Amino acid sequence: MEYSQFIDAAYRMADASGELIRADGQKSFHVEKKGDGSPVTSVDQATEDRIREIITAAYPNHGIIGEEHDDVAPDSEFVWVLDPIDGTLPFLAGIPVFGTLIALLHNNTPVLGVIDMPMTGDRWIGCAGMPTVRNGDPVRTRACASLSDAMMSTSNPDFYDATNVSALEQMQERVNWTVYGGSCMAYAQLASGRIDVGMDVQFDVYDYMALVPVIQGAGGVITDWKGNALDLQSGDRFVAAGDQRVHEQALEILSVTAV
Repeated sequence: MEYSQFIDAAYRMADASGELIRADGQKSFHVEKKGDGSPVTSVDQATEDRIREIITAAYPNHGIIGEEHDDVAPDSEFVWVLDPIDGTLPFLAGIPVFGTLIALLHNNTPVLGVIDMPMTGDRWIGCAGMPTVRNGDPVRTRACASLSDAMMSTSNPDFYDATNVSALEQMQERVNWTVYGGSCMAYAQLASGRIDVGMDVQFDVYDYMALVPVIQGAGGVITDWKGNALDLQSGDRFVAAGDQRVHEQALEILSVTAV
């Protein structure tokens, strides 16, 4: 199947979400704390509403899974997975590493992914069978033979607990440098060859489905901590690398250190 047929619609979604975030993010907006303690704003909700409207109009038979609203037909052949603002804390703080994540799954496999950074004007899109592009230009991950030479990213050390903090500590000891707080921008930069390995915990499917086609289309690898491909049944831990060799070295640590 030519998944490229869905790219134009994905661009329309990203255009609409970016316009809304840039406009409403400068106004007064409502903030709530969800059951898990994470924040959600009225901008998150309005952005997801707008993307859902575009999907429903263009593809009424497709399912939708989003962070802020109930699932719609999640067992459909095609399912869109949405995170309207990935990095709501940076959004609240005014740090422009937050972005919109849009993914399309076909039979539970991610085949299209968009990472849109509304405040920097950068957009990465990956589509099965095509090279990943940033603002229309192809990007590639960089070669890195060893963790000892690698730059690692993880979103927030506070997300780790007794069941997985040992994995983080061992990875920190093995890599050359570690950078924190990049949200989805960090994984976009991994696809662009600026970061070598990224790992996270306590993430849901809408946090990482869009990353899969983007990273794979740039020559990278992204799996769960056991090395399994990511789909809607994957857990809350994943690891991405620009070089297969670094990914394998990371899995040697992650697959045995986490409970």
